[in-house]
Amino acid sequence: MKKIAAIFCFLLVSSPLYAGGLPGGANELRELLANLNSINSAFQQTVYSINGEPLQQTSGKLQAARPGRVRWQTEPPMEQLVISDSETLWIYDPDLEQVTIRPFDQDLSKTPAILFIGNLDTLEQSYDVFIEMGNPTQFSLIPIGQDSLYEKVTLSFNGDNPLGMSLWDSLGQKTEVTFTQMQINQPLDTELFNFVPPEGVDILRDE
Repeated sequence: MKKIAAIFCFLLVSSPLYAGGLPGGANELRELLANLNSINSAFQQTVYSINGEPLQQTSGKLQAARPGRVRWQTEPPMEQLVISDSETLWIYDPDLEQVTIRPFDQDLSKTPAILFIGNLDTLEQSYDVFIEMGNPTQFSLIPIGQDSLYEKVTLSFNGDNPLGMSLWDSLGQKTEVTFTQMQINQPLDTELFNFVPPEGVDILRDE
């Protein structure tokens, strides 16, 4: 599976990582996230090696809405489409002519993108949250559980608007996602979050 779908799909083993900032930022983060009912944004995603060298760069479009609906589309030459209707996750790879279908995991610790459009009741059970006030304001989230996707997740905000997120995996790689042309709380067509596999593609079911 391509790295470009990392914030939705990869399962890695977590270990402690320095957070930075002051503890006790969960309430502030929950308030910001609770005010996000939908997101419509372009993005650029860069994967860095443990030495800080860029390994892969992609761009695309993110559309998401509560509860648990996501459309993440990357542009060629690394084209991929990830869609969730809050129950089913479709991962479509046009190059491989392949669709993977699996239940959508709404566990905050395993699917960091759910922070933007999921249930926040378990935020403090999933992460220790640290805050660095400023412009932008940055929140560092350290997973509590041992089965988390990442060692650390950071979210950056300019006022109420998300600017981006970064994720560190157990191999020391960093994935940085920067949002541009962000529109929040605008109506989104529900058809964006449904997917019918094209004729002739291979369908893999991961139950």
